[in-house]
Amino acid sequence: MSGAKRLAFVDLMFSWPPHGGADVDLYRTVEGLQALGHEVHLFFTGCETSWERGKADAASLPFPATRLDFTRSSLTPRHAPKRIREALDAWQPDAVVLGHAFFLKPFIADALAHYPAIARYYAYEVACPRDALLFKNGAPCPMNYLRTPDICRRCTLPTLKPRITQWRMVAWTHEYFAARAFMPVYHRRLAASLKRLDAVVVYNALMHSQFEGFTDNIVIVPGGVDTDHFSYAPPEERAKHVILMAGRVEDPMKGIEVLREAGARLAAERSDFEIHATHPNFRLDTSWFKAIGWQSPEDVVDRHHEAAICAVPSVWEEPFGLAAVEAMAAGRPVCASRVGGLQHIVRDGETGFLFERGDAAALADCLRRLLDDAELRRRMGEAGRRVVEQEYDWRRLIERHWPPLVEKLLP
Repeated sequence: MSGAKRLAFVDLMFSWPPHGGADVDLYRTVEGLQALGHEVHLFFTGCETSWERGKADAASLPFPATRLDFTRSSLTPRHAPKRIREALDAWQPDAVVLGHAFFLKPFIADALAHYPAIARYYAYEVACPRDALLFKNGAPCPMNYLRTPDICRRCTLPTLKPRITQWRMVAWTHEYFAARAFMPVYHRRLAASLKRLDAVVVYNALMHSQFEGFTDNIVIVPGGVDTDHFSYAPPEERAKHVILMAGRVEDPMKGIEVLREAGARLAAERSDFEIHATHPNFRLDTSWFKAIGWQSPEDVVDRHHEAAICAVPSVWEEPFGLAAVEAMAAGRPVCASRVGGLQHIVRDGETGFLFERGDAAALADCLRRLLDDAELRRRMGEAGRRVVEQEYDWRRLIERHWPPLVEKLLP
């Protein structure tokens, strides 16, 4: 590395303890770059009327941080970029990393255009202004706001307008309204802002393709996992093999119904397994399906250690696929949909099996092969753990991906 740099991180959504994967990604990145010798400082926003923003004590974080508090009426394109710029100018960074934000992100980027800048995107927030999911009517949406702004605008307004007119504001709708993202001029501002960025960091190849032609330097950097927390443990001997589905499984996009159908197929021919899902509805329980409810981070590790196999049957284009990485970190084979980031995480035939989105019969076949072969489960689980240690351990991941980005930005 050519020397320590002063790196400012700006995030409009950060909370700690984390509200989601974006918070963890940012925290680990700032922490990791500090460990590599850089001077870092996180500037994050709070808002008195929002449970989503700024729920963190800056003084308790393991790196320097400043919370900038706003009201809903001041977290706007007119006021927020100016105040954020003043805070960063006082600290005088060498470069800026823009973390999680929605429709205000181009305004923040423009206000900080006098610094070299990297923008990190965590989902499809640019491609899908409706809800960042790029999923409609039970299937992935082929549109991309950058290329089809009129179509996407017509799709978004009917969904968000009632929430705005009834003042049912969450962070997404607040920024959409404040930025006037329903106006054609917003698309032009977004496109111009992307063109000025020095780099855009995304999770997967689909996200990479969405930005192509709108910014010159797009880099895929996956998320990671704490390999000390998600430790490897040999599979436990149990009367019935546990197939675990962890995460927000109550969300239909996560594919719980695909797994339940696959389970029904298996239950018609055998009784040596149970599916355990972190679902809150215990009325779903059957002789072979158990809703085990929300699990704490510590309990999730225990649930993985109890499992023989993990399933990630998502039907949307998962930007990353943390559930698969955590399962592999625990040394468990994974059966996952061939979608989004999952298809790049699970190595088909080596660390688990991939199957086509929504294909319950194919998922049942994958599970059957693993249920029938303890040695295969062991071999795939151990291979998955090795992959995670090499590619998804947070320390190694930061060391591999971020120094080249910083050095290119600040030679």
